[in-house]
Amino acid sequence: MKNSILSILIVLLPLLSIGQSSDLFAIWPDTIIAKANSAQDVEYMTEEEKLAVFYINLVRTNPPLFANTYLKDYMKENGIKKDKEVKSLIDELEATKPRVMLQPSESLTQLAREHANDMGETGRTGHKSSDGTSFKDRMVELSKTFSGINENCNYGNEGGIDAAIDLLIDRNVPNVGHRRNILDPQMRFAGIAIEPHKRWRFNCVQDFGGKKLD
Repeated sequence: MKNSILSILIVLLPLLSIGQSSDLFAIWPDTIIAKANSAQDVEYMTEEEKLAVFYINLVRTNPPLFANTYLKDYMKENGIKKDKEVKSLIDELEATKPRVMLQPSESLTQLAREHANDMGETGRTGHKSSDGTSFKDRMVELSKTFSGINENCNYGNEGGIDAAIDLLIDRNVPNVGHRRNILDPQMRFAGIAIEPHKRWRFNCVQDFGGKKLD
C-alpha cells in the first residue's frame, strides 16, 4: 500500500497555498469556499489539519470542478504526470455527484491524533496500534456515536493538501480505498491529525464519521 511516498488505506483566502486569485479559481463561489472551511474556528486542529478538511470538503462538494481547478493546478505545480492512477482519479471525480461537506469532530480528531502519535513514536504504519489493538477495537467507543467510521493513514506528507491529494490518487492501492473513504457519501464528520513520524518524518491520520446516532 505505497505510492510515491507511502500511503495506507483558517483557511482565509489569502492563506491558500495555490492561486486562488487566478481566473481559474474565481469560479468557486465565495459561499462554497466559506462553507468548506468548516474547521476554521476549532482549537483542536493545526492550520495544516484545517487545510486538509478544507480541501476534502471542496472535492466532496464539487468533484468535477475540483478536478479541473485545484487538482489540475496541484499537478502542474508539483510536476505530477497524468499516469493511469491520476487519470483514474480525474475520471472518477468528473463522474461523481456532490457529497455533503464534512464538519469537524473533536472526538474523531482525538482518535486520529492518538493513532498518529502512536505510529509516529514507534515508527510503525497501518491501522493497528503498537500494542496490537485492531482498528475495529480502537473504534468501539466512537461506533456508539457515529453510524460508521472510516480511516485513512498517509506517510511522508506534512501539508494538508499533500496528504489529501496523495490519498485521492491512491497509487498502488487496487481498490483505491482511501479515495473511497474521502468521497464516501455516508460520511458527515472528520477528524484529522498530522504528527511527526520516526521513519517517514510525518504521518497523517484521517478519521471520518457517519451520521450521529440518537
